[in-house]
Amino acid sequence: MNDYYIAVFDSTHYALKFEKVIRDGGFNINIMPVPREITVSCGISAKLEVDEIDKIIALAVKEKLEVSGYYHVEVQNGKKIYHKSI
Repeated sequence: MNDYYIAVFDSTHYALKFEKVIRDGGFNINIMPVPREITVSCGISAKLEVDEIDKIIALAVKEKLEVSGYYHVEVQNGKKIYHKSI
């Protein structure tokens, strides 16, 4: 997986609740530290697959999950480029 998305949160509680709901929804999710290029958040982020992002966002909205933002991460020549999506 080259490109991916990262969801960031204002609190650890929001991150862990997001992880549970998304994983229970059948989606792939990996919890990881927030990259230092992204300065907002509680320090925990969720790595999400590009082909699942629309359904994940729809589930997050439906379940009223608190997400500070989503970032699209492009990998070009080994370098990561972060784009705030929502």
